[in-house]
Amino acid sequence: MKFDYMVGAVIHDLKNQLSTLLACEQEALSQIPERYHHVLKPVLQNTNRLQNDTLQMMTLFRMEKERDYPLDDAWPHDTVLDAIASIQIQFPNIKFTNDISEELQGFYNDDLLHMALITLMTNSAQAGATALRLTATIDNAWLIIRVEDNGHGFDQSVLNGDTITTKVGGSGLGLYLVGEIARHHKFGEQVGKISCSNLPKGGAEVSIHIPHY
Repeated sequence: MKFDYMVGAVIHDLKNQLSTLLACEQEALSQIPERYHHVLKPVLQNTNRLQNDTLQMMTLFRMEKERDYPLDDAWPHDTVLDAIASIQIQFPNIKFTNDISEELQGFYNDDLLHMALITLMTNSAQAGATALRLTATIDNAWLIIRVEDNGHGFDQSVLNGDTITTKVGGSGLGLYLVGEIARHHKFGEQVGKISCSNLPKGGAEVSIHIPHY
């Protein structure tokens, strides 16, 4: 068996084991008295983080190996809803708002966009945001999904493209991954992209632009 396939199989198995562990922890939390929940919740949150990090690793591995991520009809409202559900355990004190119409439809890979949204929301939470709002529009043959937060915003050096992160100990991997996911979506000469900005009222916004068929 080729080494790449062995690595992929191990990562996939790790993801499944973490999913099982997370389910067991949630079941345990539902059965123990509430006064003991504070003991188990940090374990649950860390397992959730490990699961999302493993999914991120799987995504990077498959994209680097140019494995196919098929595009299909998808609904941004549902994609965002699932992403919020995947991250709420880790950040229970953040207010998430899904302001996307249930009728809005796109054509993209749901798994990839799900990972991009988890990554962006995690970045916002780690940067100190306490509220996140997600919106989506169709504009000039683009599906644009926006993630807005109430954090301190991007450093000007990031907006200028001089650096990809100013976070202490940060690698900039998050925005890089989201950009790669966006660029996976192509239609003719249109290639997906992301844009970053600071909001006039304060906070940051990252927009994912996906070609709209």
